[in-house]
Amino acid sequence: MSDSGRSPAVAGAPSPPQSTPAPAPAAAREGRLAFVHGLRGIAAMAVALFHCYDSTPVSQRVVSTVSSTVDGAMQLGFLGVDLFFVISGFVISLTLYGRLSTAGEWGRFFVRRQLRLDPPYWTAIAMSIVSALMVNHLRPGTGAPVPSVGDVVAHVFYLQDFLGIKDIVGVFWTLCLEIQFYLFFGAVVLLFDRSALSGRAFGWIMLPLYLISIACFWDLLPNVPGLFLWRWFEFFTGVVLFLFWRRQIGGAQLAAYLVAPLAITLVNPASDNGIAQVTSITLVLIALLFVLAVRTGGLRSWLDRPLLIYLGNISYSLYLMHAVVGIRLLKLVVRPDASAAEAWALYVMALLLSIGASDVIFRLIERPSMKLSHHMRWRSAT
Repeated sequence: MSDSGRSPAVAGAPSPPQSTPAPAPAAAREGRLAFVHGLRGIAAMAVALFHCYDSTPVSQRVVSTVSSTVDGAMQLGFLGVDLFFVISGFVISLTLYGRLSTAGEWGRFFVRRQLRLDPPYWTAIAMSIVSALMVNHLRPGTGAPVPSVGDVVAHVFYLQDFLGIKDIVGVFWTLCLEIQFYLFFGAVVLLFDRSALSGRAFGWIMLPLYLISIACFWDLLPNVPGLFLWRWFEFFTGVVLFLFWRRQIGGAQLAAYLVAPLAITLVNPASDNGIAQVTSITLVLIALLFVLAVRTGGLRSWLDRPLLIYLGNISYSLYLMHAVVGIRLLKLVVRPDASAAEAWALYVMALLLSIGASDVIFRLIERPSMKLSHHMRWRSAT
């Protein structure tokens, strides 16, 4: 879609000849943008560093030996989740661009996503249950929670948050929101494609929902438990960045989206919702960094480093395994009287084991499931 408003709807049918979008960069045609892929690896590592520190006894053992700056930086690792949501919005837009034109393609898209996400997710569920049973057998007084059959079924279909069931693994709540985003955004794309609205019109029409989402995130409006509305604005920031990259919207329309989270941080003092303020500011900074990458050609070259590409490859598995392996291990082995040096050593060991487990899950489970999803070819093409 061009900023002139003459091209078709978001992720919709091919543009007419007179307004054909500029070709995507080479990295996009090859299926990978190094900057986006590297950000995915950074996000996964940030969340792993944060959870293995803050959600285990490690932080209690070492907090007196580190500066407030280091402790604060570790605590900000939760922002990796917000970065994941933005990346999802961008990547799913890239996936659907020019492909979704029928209800059948919408269903095909969703099945492809499930084939991609479900096997590692189900593996994490199984590993968590098995490890809980083993811990309870070896240490009867531990009392590691073992989910019921009903709880497992709810998790398999990503319904635990709607049903008020505690997540088997703490990070699973984000996957429930991801699934809802796939369903909802796919339906929105299909609707706008059939309406033949321009990218500019799409952006303006979706802006009210974006503002409502921000209000829900700041607790200014009520949100239905388990519903992804309170995080929609993060997913859709990724969508808007995609539209900007593809020249479907211009800088003024992008600015309208970025001003909203900044404006609400000025209206609401940090004491009201400090996490919301940090998240909103970080979201804008991510978007500005992305715009800079677009303007300078950095989408293809920035973060194109072997380590970051590797972490990007295993990011989904790492996101799951750091909770199943790293957090559970640290809760077991970090003693109440452990020294700071011992706690740090165990922390590093748990992270390395999490990465190792992620590598195995990626090779044995995730990569085969990715190949299987790719076998479901799109019937329509750009």
